[in-house]
Amino acid sequence: MGTSTGRRRTAVGAVLALLAGLGAVAASAGPAAAATGDVLIIQKGSTGNLVTLQTFLFVPGITEQGDGVQAGATQFAVTNLTNRTLTLTEKTPAGAVVHSDTVAAGKSGTFAVTGGDTVALTVPAD
Repeated sequence: MGTSTGRRRTAVGAVLALLAGLGAVAASAGPAAAATGDVLIIQKGSTGNLVTLQTFLFVPGITEQGDGVQAGATQFAVTNLTNRTLTLTEKTPAGAVVHSDTVAAGKSGTFAVTGGDTVALTVPAD
């Protein structure tokens, strides 16, 4: 029992050290880099039922992430906890833009979407 506890403490310590190192790298990149912070995404169906819930983490140097619209989803809700405005662009599988809108830093937005499409979340380039 003591051996497994020691292994867990070692593993937890290693994870914490890794996270601390990542935080130091992100902090040294400076505020002029890409947005940092989380984006919470909730996809709901027409009756308000939850289809998916996930988060993205933007780090310096990453300016775009995408998320596929799940089958049955009609709403794409975003809570922007980054320090920058996000642009959301819905595209069909063929790449045609359906619509685009923005969500300011610290704000939320809801967009009507079609299952099978993709929503790209982009932070503006400096």
